[in-house]
Amino acid sequence: MKPRHNGAQRSSLPPRNVSVIPPRGERHERQFRGCDGDISCAVVRIEPLHKRWDLVEVCAELLNAQWQRSMGARIHSLRQSSHSYPVCILLLSGERRSQDEKLIGHARLSHVLGSHSLFVESVVVCSTLRGKGYGRILMEGVEWYAKERGCTRLCLTTHDKQHFYAHLGFVLSKPVQSVGTLASFMPMELLHKFCRSAENEEEGRKSDSKFNNPAPSTPSILPPPPPPPISAPPPPPCPPSSLAPVNQTLEQTPYTDNRGLPIFWMHKDI
Repeated sequence: MKPRHNGAQRSSLPPRNVSVIPPRGERHERQFRGCDGDISCAVVRIEPLHKRWDLVEVCAELLNAQWQRSMGARIHSLRQSSHSYPVCILLLSGERRSQDEKLIGHARLSHVLGSHSLFVESVVVCSTLRGKGYGRILMEGVEWYAKERGCTRLCLTTHDKQHFYAHLGFVLSKPVQSVGTLASFMPMELLHKFCRSAENEEEGRKSDSKFNNPAPSTPSILPPPPPPPISAPPPPPCPPSSLAPVNQTLEQTPYTDNRGLPIFWMHKDI
């Protein structure tokens, strides 16, 4: 028996040419075009998941096809999507809320602590549609959404798609701290305050150490200095270290994820 998809299903639509339009009801009307002007081009759009809760199960299936997780935990995570972040962005085709509507892709956006940046994660396109341009269209939609919300930079990590993101304008960068789901139940102002407090506390510790460990006072009468030691021959030069720091390139990275796998950090100013 085929699973019920609540009016939307993973698409097997051949993309040929693609346009992206914002969802109905949003105040922005700008279009993204990935087609050559052919009037038969397929039209796709982006919508935030919190405006389409009817698609939450289909979205969970799409994500679980790529990253296995229990459906209960996956749906709970997806239901954190909100206007105040994190927000799950859907790439859809077909007439809205019709039997022809199909889920093509998903991406999740969350705040980066202490900046006007957004962290992009869980980027996935339906397996039957990969390599046909929908990944680029999804990222263009994400960029459009982020710019309309006042974001100035997108950050992300990838294990093996660094060349794809470089083609889209992303460059290698240093790690950042994503707020994730904390923003859904803690105000951003408070999170920023914690960030500043941690920095100030570190500076305070450095400052206190100077006062708590003053230099020993010099006695009024100093004993005569000891005779100079016999100079020892200089040590042999150290061999070159095999643990020299590795610069991040598109071919190698010094960073790893929580499983110890190599991971590339990238960003794009928008």
